[in-house]
Amino acid sequence: MFTALSLILSGGQSIDGDSLGSLLNWTGTAIPVGQFRITTGVLVMLVLYAVVAFALGQTAWGRHVYAVGDDSQAARLSGIRTSRVLFSVYATAGVIFALAAWILIGRTGSASPNAAVDANLDSITAVVIGGTSLFGGRGVVVGTLLGALIVGVFRSGLALAGVNVQYQTLAIGILVIAAVAIDRWIRGVSA
Repeated sequence: MFTALSLILSGGQSIDGDSLGSLLNWTGTAIPVGQFRITTGVLVMLVLYAVVAFALGQTAWGRHVYAVGDDSQAARLSGIRTSRVLFSVYATAGVIFALAAWILIGRTGSASPNAAVDANLDSITAVVIGGTSLFGGRGVVVGTLLGALIVGVFRSGLALAGVNVQYQTLAIGILVIAAVAIDRWIRGVSA
């Protein structure tokens, strides 16, 4: 729904990086580190991973998120305000999506409503490969980072091999189905 709304509002047109201003392009600025160049967007992402890992692993909020994800009814009965926890998770996700869009704008130098169309599939795949259960209550942020690296390498490898974009998406879809099936098998949930 929001993808369609963004296409309607933008007329399906991209906005050039020159008209975006320096603040939106800031995340694409490269910083030399020895022989390498790292963009500020990568640094923002690493800081974001560290903050979320700390919040989930070391705070009461993080324990509440895991409890609600594992069994919301039991969490509610134990005194956790599940509706507040869910609202905070969705609000946090919205902020993270906005930061991801900002990093993408800096990386590509333009804002396009058609950018990263398959990003949702890639992110779900990365999370599942990283060990987070789609059934809730289990997962670590470092695993998600490793899953994202695996998906990125997998997609880049397919692109370098000359595989058509539609087949790349098919391969990622098969990968996520396999990861979910393995997760169900590990958790002992009947299919």
